[in-house]
Amino acid sequence: MRSWKAPAEVKVTAALLVGLPVAWALLDLIPVLSAGSGLAIYRMPALALILGGVVTTGLVLRMGSARIGGLVVTVVFALLHAFLLLGAALWWNKLFSGLSFAGYGYAFVLLNSMPLKRHIVGVRA
Repeated sequence: MRSWKAPAEVKVTAALLVGLPVAWALLDLIPVLSAGSGLAIYRMPALALILGGVVTTGLVLRMGSARIGGLVVTVVFALLHAFLLLGAALWWNKLFSGLSFAGYGYAFVLLNSMPLKRHIVGVRA
């Protein structure tokens, strides 16, 4: 298998945009398995995974619009997790929402970094 030649900032951003929704879906297994909650609980993690996957694909293909789309996705889901943090009743939901808020914030910072801009635009950045 060929390795992906990209700066570490790009790889970390891609891992955050895909990994956080997967962890969110795994956390949602608790109410589904224990309390008998419905599968509608997976709507937001699935949306986050789809949008994060689209942005990650754009970063891999070096599309300039992926960076702007990634900025929008990270802001929207960081704000969502901030509100979930304020409204959660269970401590593990509060902990996960706080960590997700920090993760999306870090992804936002990495999307604005110069190595990621150079990866997408090239030497012109």
